[in-house]
Amino acid sequence: MLSDFINLTYNRDKLIEFLIQHGVLPVVINCNQCESILNLNTKTLMFICRKRHFVKNTNKKRISQQCKFERSAKVGTWFDNTNLDVSLICRLTVYFIMFPPPRVQFLTLDTGLTKVTVIDWLNFCREICVYWAKKHCEKIGGPGHIVEVDEAKFGHRKYNRGRVVDGRWVFGGIDRESKKIFLLAVQDRTHETLLKCIKEWILPGSTIISDCWKSYKYLENEGFQHLTVNHSYNFVDPDTSKVYFVNTDLINITFANILIFFKFIDAHTQNIERVWREVRANIPKYGILPDHFEGYLSEYLFKRNHDLEKRIDSFFDIISQVYPPKLNVQCQQASSSNVH
Repeated sequence: MLSDFINLTYNRDKLIEFLIQHGVLPVVINCNQCESILNLNTKTLMFICRKRHFVKNTNKKRISQQCKFERSAKVGTWFDNTNLDVSLICRLTVYFIMFPPPRVQFLTLDTGLTKVTVIDWLNFCREICVYWAKKHCEKIGGPGHIVEVDEAKFGHRKYNRGRVVDGRWVFGGIDRESKKIFLLAVQDRTHETLLKCIKEWILPGSTIISDCWKSYKYLENEGFQHLTVNHSYNFVDPDTSKVYFVNTDLINITFANILIFFKFIDAHTQNIERVWREVRANIPKYGILPDHFEGYLSEYLFKRNHDLEKRIDSFFDIISQVYPPKLNVQCQQASSSNVH
């Protein structure tokens, strides 16, 4: 799929056809001066009107006048405000879609562009992912569903004791049944912060499994069933990978925990831990500006939800939503078969 699209970027006619089909470029517009329907010149990517029309002069007489309207098809689209060729931008875009970081050095060598230009376009692509994530992410869990939650700090090793380190906290959850997830950059992992996130992203009636971090206490009072995993007191069955959960807090022991105490269950956070490993593999360890962190999380979410075979088509469809060509009703009704 990647090689097919890269080859497509070297065939201008087919590339323009692809962009039109996905709504990234307009195929017709109305002339701003005479309101005639203009068809796209796919060679120049220009709309040009030279039709004659009647206007009133200063004496209010109708006179014939030739229209001189011209407009680039790139205005207002993904390709606006840049001197880069459409083919090169598409190549950068698809490399972003298909390759994980680090990729800046490769792209500078492959495209001949400066490092700054490459980074700018990668950030533009991440903005598309942020748009998609905000539009499509939804609450997970619900009655009968188990949701694993955890926090991870990016920029240091998680259990690095005795040192004060910088980094960004991320709170996340995964529904074991649906495999849907959420990831949120948070300022801290206090009870108030995490509880607000849980209420916002996890449906009531869910069974939440977490570690023993104190911020997760009292979730039972908020409409959730809550099980904790103490990494110091868990025993893994080598045959089933199920975890033998031992609750050492006998004072606050509940009936649910008594049942867990006597049998093997999947009381673990291995799924969310796997998510952290995947996220770390897709986020550079150094040099991320705070404003870009959400973009990296959204990039991971987008790629996780789109198979490789459909990822390119889906991404360009989203581009057309973020940067829709400016068409009125008359243009939208015109046939795309008029392209020349």
